[in-house]
Amino acid sequence: MSKPSESIPAQAEGEVLSDSLIDGNPGNAPGRNIIFRFTGWLIPYGGVISNCFSLGSVTLGGGIISMPSSFAMSGIIMSVIYLVVITAATVYTMTLLGYAMKATGCKTFEELSLVLFGRGWDYFVGFVLWLSCFGTAVAYISAVSSLITPILEKSPGTPAYLLTTSGNRLITSLIWLVFMVPVVIPKRVNSIRYVSAIGVFMVLYFGVTIVVHSSMNGLKEGMRGDMKYFTSGNEAVYGLSIFIFSFLCQAVTGSVYFEQRPRPSVRQLTIASAISMTVCMVLYIFTGVFGYFDFADDTQDSILYNFDPVHQPYMMIAYIGMLIKICAAFAMNMLPCRNFAYHCLNWDLETVPYWKHTIAILTMAVATLVCGLFIPSINTAFGLVGSLCGGFIGFIFPAYFWMYSGNWSLSSVGIWHWLATYFLVVAGVIAVVFGTISTVYFSFFV
Repeated sequence: MSKPSESIPAQAEGEVLSDSLIDGNPGNAPGRNIIFRFTGWLIPYGGVISNCFSLGSVTLGGGIISMPSSFAMSGIIMSVIYLVVITAATVYTMTLLGYAMKATGCKTFEELSLVLFGRGWDYFVGFVLWLSCFGTAVAYISAVSSLITPILEKSPGTPAYLLTTSGNRLITSLIWLVFMVPVVIPKRVNSIRYVSAIGVFMVLYFGVTIVVHSSMNGLKEGMRGDMKYFTSGNEAVYGLSIFIFSFLCQAVTGSVYFEQRPRPSVRQLTIASAISMTVCMVLYIFTGVFGYFDFADDTQDSILYNFDPVHQPYMMIAYIGMLIKICAAFAMNMLPCRNFAYHCLNWDLETVPYWKHTIAILTMAVATLVCGLFIPSINTAFGLVGSLCGGFIGFIFPAYFWMYSGNWSLSSVGIWHWLATYFLVVAGVIAVVFGTISTVYFSFFV
């Protein structure tokens, strides 16, 4: 696949923040800005805190806006069980990837597949990563639409045309053109990492606003209507697909693992994964529970539809923050899409003419816009990425990478590792097959 220096294997919630807010060892740059030196002291480069921030930045993203509706689909208690199991599975897959990377020295999924499975598999794995990033970018277009809809509907004097579907698509397209396209055209967009870091804090703020709004409104009414603790069948599996999407962060394991100081450590990777994924799980549970109790049966696919940001200033701040996060996340997801396409075309990012680069990236950006404008709902994109791609990236690939990295057997790894690894394979197959079927069924036939 692509050379390590060229590839940015991200998912996305998919935002690559491989070195967080620190871009090197602060001790080696005496003239650096005081802010960066303070950040380097507060969050040492390659330490556990830095690793936690990197993994949390990649994990927290658009999935949070679909969390209340996912709780409505799967039921409150079942959703909590799903999140706990997926959190544990995510931490375990990060550990397995650490073992595989330690054994092979490979830094990316593509390199691991090429070394362990042979030539050709790197293209398949790269395509799955590309599809994951492309699908996530499509979901962010849909997220923009859900973000501007309540603003247009609640604002006095909004022209009637802008309240129609075509009017909404026009505003969404303008936001895409003005805020998203300019940041994907340059060949290097390193500064987006810092914008994305700001976006992460805005996601945290958005989660807090959901809790506050619910506490002042719907939470007081308790269980009502058709609210459920458990559901079954296709509906429950559909919600599971979105939960899987919300935890996809495995593709940045290499950058986190090999940037550790003083040396790469699987134990440190496991600790950082456990801390960051637990924090994300708690935030998701709070968002899902409070958001679902707030609106009950009226909970929309995107919780953004349910609020009134025009007459609630604190919610408007959250909406603006989510727009920043969405724009940065869109750009970071387009980078691996571009890199995989260039690898297939045998283009080198540094030498390809800028007009070719511009045409290629705009073609993919336009494709995401068209798909995002016409998909039935944001949950369709999240569900398909979570089931089809998440089953591979979050379960199947890490398990097989460790199996094929050498010296893997029941006697060498022990019964618990043996069972857990095969559990990941089975869970991944279930996610890919049943998750995809459920997502398609509920998106197009219900």
